[in-house]
Amino acid sequence: MFAMFVHTNLIAQMTLSPTFRYCWFLLLLTAVKGFCQENYAFRWYTADNNELPQSSIKAIVPDKYHFIWMTTENGLVRYDGNTFAAFNSSNTNLEGSRFTDIFGSIEKDSLLCYNQGKKELALINGRKIKIFKKKPPVSNIIRKGQHSYFHDGLPSYLSIDPSQQFCTKLPNGSIFFIDPKEIELCDAKMKSIYKIAYSNNNVFNFFAIGNDLFNLKNDGTYDCFSKNGKSSGKLDSEVFKTPHKIYWNITTGQVFLSFKNKIFLLKDHNNKLSTEFIVEFKEFENSNIVSIYYDRINQKLYLGSNTNGLCIVSFPAFKSVKKDHYKSEVYYAAQAFSDSTIITPRGRIFSNKKFIDSIPFPQPVFLDEKVNIALDDAKNIWISRLYNVLCYLKTANYKEHLAYRFNQNPKVIFKDDQNTIWVSLGNTEFKKAKLHTIKNGKISLVAIFKSNINYIAQYDSETLLLGTEKGLFKFNKSSRRLSFVKNSENINIRSIFIDSGKKIWLTTYEKSFFLYSDNTFYSFPVDEDNYLNSSHCIVEDKKGFFWIPTNKGLFQVSRKTLLQYSKNKINSIYYHQYDKSDGFLTNEFNGGCEPNSNFLKNNTIALPSINGFVFFNPYKVLPLLPGNELFIDRVIVDQKVLPLEEKIILPNNFQRVSILIAYPYYGNPENLHIEAKLDKTPNSRWERIKNERSISFTTLPPGEYKLMIRSLSGFNSQYVYKKILLKVPAKFYQTAWFTFLTYLLFIVFVIFIWYVRLYYIKLKNIKLEQVIDEKTKKLAATVKKLQKTKNNLKQEIKQQETLVKSISHDIKSPLKFLTNSISHLFENETIQDDVKLKKHVGTIKMSTTQLYEYVENLIKYSSIFIEGKKLEDECYSLYELIEEKIDIFEKIAEAENIEIINSVDKKLRIRTNKKALSIIVHNLVDNALKNTQNGHVELFSGTKENKLMLTIIDNGRGMSKELIDYYMDFYKNPIVKNYHLGLHMIIELLLIIEGNINITSTLNEGTAIEIIVEYD
Repeated sequence: MFAMFVHTNLIAQMTLSPTFRYCWFLLLLTAVKGFCQENYAFRWYTADNNELPQSSIKAIVPDKYHFIWMTTENGLVRYDGNTFAAFNSSNTNLEGSRFTDIFGSIEKDSLLCYNQGKKELALINGRKIKIFKKKPPVSNIIRKGQHSYFHDGLPSYLSIDPSQQFCTKLPNGSIFFIDPKEIELCDAKMKSIYKIAYSNNNVFNFFAIGNDLFNLKNDGTYDCFSKNGKSSGKLDSEVFKTPHKIYWNITTGQVFLSFKNKIFLLKDHNNKLSTEFIVEFKEFENSNIVSIYYDRINQKLYLGSNTNGLCIVSFPAFKSVKKDHYKSEVYYAAQAFSDSTIITPRGRIFSNKKFIDSIPFPQPVFLDEKVNIALDDAKNIWISRLYNVLCYLKTANYKEHLAYRFNQNPKVIFKDDQNTIWVSLGNTEFKKAKLHTIKNGKISLVAIFKSNINYIAQYDSETLLLGTEKGLFKFNKSSRRLSFVKNSENINIRSIFIDSGKKIWLTTYEKSFFLYSDNTFYSFPVDEDNYLNSSHCIVEDKKGFFWIPTNKGLFQVSRKTLLQYSKNKINSIYYHQYDKSDGFLTNEFNGGCEPNSNFLKNNTIALPSINGFVFFNPYKVLPLLPGNELFIDRVIVDQKVLPLEEKIILPNNFQRVSILIAYPYYGNPENLHIEAKLDKTPNSRWERIKNERSISFTTLPPGEYKLMIRSLSGFNSQYVYKKILLKVPAKFYQTAWFTFLTYLLFIVFVIFIWYVRLYYIKLKNIKLEQVIDEKTKKLAATVKKLQKTKNNLKQEIKQQETLVKSISHDIKSPLKFLTNSISHLFENETIQDDVKLKKHVGTIKMSTTQLYEYVENLIKYSSIFIEGKKLEDECYSLYELIEEKIDIFEKIAEAENIEIINSVDKKLRIRTNKKALSIIVHNLVDNALKNTQNGHVELFSGTKENKLMLTIIDNGRGMSKELIDYYMDFYKNPIVKNYHLGLHMIIELLLIIEGNINITSTLNEGTAIEIIVEYD
């Protein structure tokens, strides 16, 4: 260690420890230790792993559509970045499957391969091979009596004498002829352009780049032959101190040099050779490499071995750096320490290439001590340990520190643009979260929160943004005003990012990320595997891209695309994913810290992970984007391959059709977003095509269908579409004309049935008319009888009315006179003096009065049947009506020692049919008195919703359940029995005036009868 940590009394005041000066930057320059992975990644593909049909890769050439073709001793192989497709005698009509070279033109989509003995020609065209059985082509030119063999590239598979004459054809059509003594250039018509004497002893030192021919010698010198003649030059002699080997891919025009394990690409510019270092591949020299192809666009180097299969070398732009090569190292917060280095809360310093050194900070114990660090304007380093915030001083070469004591654990340390240190303290079981500032050595409490502050960011010189576990807060430094941002209460904020356009972006725990703009939160669709739900932070580069680390890799997305989505201008978002294959030691990045990322001044971004720091320059990362064209590879119907045409005809009643998509893509397969939709089918919708890149359908009904396939093509989030027309021919009974004929026959049949039915109906009508005539005659007789009956009823009613009038006149009047006479007689003094006579006359008076009331009720009863339900024109008092009835029964009640109580509302006035109600009350009181002795009878009333409820209660003998059931069932089953004619009359009257009755009774205890009628 370059200093001992000085222990201090951790109190709220600042303390200084003694130290000594030493040259820190000298140590940074001389320290060389730590780990960084190689700058390339590779993978071998062999027949042993069932990836290739055979492990001898003799030639590697791309076609016009960017598929990679290879020759093996068991057929041709096509590689699309994901799978290898073999073409040999097992799945084609090839008789021989041993291939070596691939010749032809990539631009013209015409690559030629001959099998052993050149008995068959395989033409690679349109991503497929076509087999031609023809005579072998001429492999040499006879000129001036000499055979000139065509060069096949380096290393050569030709078994010719290196001293013999050979020729090579240039892209412009010219031909170079080379023999041991001279070089001759001829045009496409074999006319000599020039001839130069040139002595050489090995034709395999010659190669062509473009339209120039070169002869490279062992010391690095070379001669160039172009249309202008011969020129010479020399490559770096230091490289040529070791033996070299030339690899000439004659079809691609690429020439490579290898020096042990170092691979260079030769380039020609104005007849001058130069080398471009590609990679130092440690396994190259011992891998028996015979073919090389370098895909500059996709940053892939293809190495074909004669024995070990295919090796694909990639060159990731990401580097993972950690201290110990053999241990996993988990990192969280880090602070930019210089233009090219970062420092962690443990004091470790890293560059984008290696671990530099460390400052001996106290070892962190808790997680919160690893997630915060800050660097103030004086380059002092702020970290936390236990309940303390420590400031390590730059002036003391970080050997001394100041200590600030708190009573809670610090979670976030942040420096604003005024060099104020902001410290958030985590909540505990007994204490709430707090926000403090440290300025000029003084600690000040700013605010108290219910939930922890996870992140602090500065929006402008006056505003701080505080991301908490339960929403976003704004704090104005001038007014000291804290405000909560509406609709953010359900957002557990992990980090806050303010982009170049002053837009606020939030990353969260398990809810992806949000844009906060114009007082509105905007959410975004995530990737299909929901990896972006665990977004740690956002870093923006100057090209307008966001870089978002997650627990499952790193994502790149266009800021412009996200803003367009928030304005509903696009429906999908393309996220480009990077994973371990791009240079990470792990796919799991870390977050929940501050700072959670660093964009250094040397254009390097540093991100923490659970195994080291990931460094990369965003401007040197070349994302491998999906292509702009989709291809249909094969159509397989019930295990048979159909020819590809503009419209694919599927057999009727097929069981299953599979459409295989060919799509050359050499990046992460997770970045492919291919979807398909078949129209004219139930629930037609876009569905994702997985890594197998095939679409399958079961039986389809006859008809024409359109299969649409689309793929997100890049950061603009636009789709590339491919349309395929499918047709399922119909059998004769499935055709339109057959359907039409069937409907026509059906209509004719329906019409025929209709006519038959019509004829049958006519016959039925004739019979019905006859029946109607007979019924009409009978009905007329019946009507005549009914008319006669009606007249008789009228006569009877008239007679009844006459009878009622007669009773009223001939009986009622004498009774009235008799009643009055007996009343006068009863009042005579002689009668009053004779007690016995008075009693008899009183009895006669009471009897005549009752007889008069009975006659009166009988007349009313008879007239009610004629009047029916009829309300009175004028209201009358119910109380007075009941008082009249009580007067009638007063003597009887006194004789039986019964008290009659009128509890009816005196103010209640009603319009109920008075005659009917009078008879009902009369009979109720009469029945109550007949069934009661030495008791009481009480009447009371109530109203509800235009209904009068009149109740009479006695404490007499009561009624049996059978009798009660009879009266309660009277409306449904009006069978007259010899039960109390008075109640029977009451119910009949209630039926007439549409009233109701409720009876409650207990034997030997009494009865309660409730009458319900309309009263207004």
